Amino acid sequence: MNSPSKIIATEDLSMYTNLGIRTRTDNFTNWHKSGLFSHIDENFIKDIQQYWMKHFGKEIDPYLHIASMNLTGEKDLRFIPQRIMHREILPVFNDYDKSLFYGDKNLYDIVIDPPRSVEAVLRNINSQYFDTNHVSIDYEKACDILSNVDRDLIIKPSQTNNGTEIRKLSIIDKQIYLNDKIVSLKDLEEIYEENFIIQKALEQHPNMAAPHPNSINTLRMVTFRWKNEVRYLLTFVRFGSNNDIKDNGGDGNSPRLGVTDTGEFYQVGISQNGEKFTHHPTTGFCFADLKPIPNFDEYKQFVIDCHKKILHLNIASWDIVVGVDGKPIFLEVNFAGLTSFYQLVTQRPIFGDLTDEVLAYARKRLEKKEPVLMYRHRRRIAEREARKKDRQIEKNRKTIEELEKKNKKLIRQRRQLRKKINEQSEKQIRLNDQHKEKFKKLQQKYNKIKNSKSYRYTRPLRKIFKWFK
Repeated sequence: MNSPSKIIATEDLSMYTNLGIRTRTDNFTNWHKSGLFSHIDENFIKDIQQYWMKHFGKEIDPYLHIASMNLTGEKDLRFIPQRIMHREILPVFNDYDKSLFYGDKNLYDIVIDPPRSVEAVLRNINSQYFDTNHVSIDYEKACDILSNVDRDLIIKPSQTNNGTEIRKLSIIDKQIYLNDKIVSLKDLEEIYEENFIIQKALEQHPNMAAPHPNSINTLRMVTFRWKNEVRYLLTFVRFGSNNDIKDNGGDGNSPRLGVTDTGEFYQVGISQNGEKFTHHPTTGFCFADLKPIPNFDEYKQFVIDCHKKILHLNIASWDIVVGVDGKPIFLEVNFAGLTSFYQLVTQRPIFGDLTDEVLAYARKRLEKKEPVLMYRHRRRIAEREARKKDRQIEKNRKTIEELEKKNKKLIRQRRQLRKKINEQSEKQIRLNDQHKEKFKKLQQKYNKIKNSKSYRYTRPLRKIFKWFK
């Protein structure tokens, strides 16, 4: 690595742009506000680009490296930016044509069959109801099952991630309560339409509940199949906030804490927006008071074993609950995620010491085959292309309108010109007729003179005049 360079503090965004940083991304905007771009080491950036040119054949946006350097004071060349991870690395290792199948919460206990998971009470799949054992049932039976549950429930879509549309249900005297109001299964269908799951509410370990008791606080654990072996990569914990029941997976302001490979929690947390925490922002709980996760090796083996059931996707992110008894409980699995933030909160490159090998493998694969992107990225690209086509169509429409206006103007000018030509032609005809008439009269006059007696009598004189000319 080059010798240390002068550390530069700057608020000039053009400087970041000149260093290859995309300043219009959400990560840059939020992390910049949080002070994670306060200092820039230009020699470090040169080292980053040299490393990536060597191992991946291209320069990258070094925003994650700089943010991590500002957060920890450490410099590591192996961090993988979000765009590279989502567009080039993940599509090499994950078959995203299969991700919807493996990610359907209604199929987890069939496909993955984890030894400990949340108990499903009722499933809606393509508007058809199924019980906990996947037996098809009618609407009346579904209502009966739901009204006879003796504990709080959680309802959520079965094909979305990050806490989308998760709500708590209560059953009191066979009545379903949502937000303290009585609702029916039909009302829930109005909200969720189809493809949702109703599960029994979990109880979590007191240590995990302590920072924010209202939410189920989960471990996000990442595994990777590499060289015929599923490997554990990293873990961080997600805490809810503002008394919400969710761990706020999609909320940029909720605190997250890295977890060491032996199950200890970092003492300083960070939000997706880059804000640092030593205490929970809602409850004031001190993160340094968290006790280590008991038997953390069991948790790592738990997600490794679950991943062995997933054959088409080699990188997976697991949401795991620490049960009351300290045992891992499977909640859900994802196949993408905010991997730049994963690395920031855990303060480590996602592939660690495997990074050089992984980049070399991905680079070689990408040279042979175009990656199949995640559905949302395909959709975004399709939407971008559609917007591009719409802009081109609009541009063509305006061009056609302008040409039509010019054409109409030219038609008017042509008509006016033709009118003038016709007028000139008519005038010329009149002048020609007048000229012919005058000429005829002169000719007649001349002939008359020529045939007159005086003209004949003066002929000798005219000859004499010619002699003297």
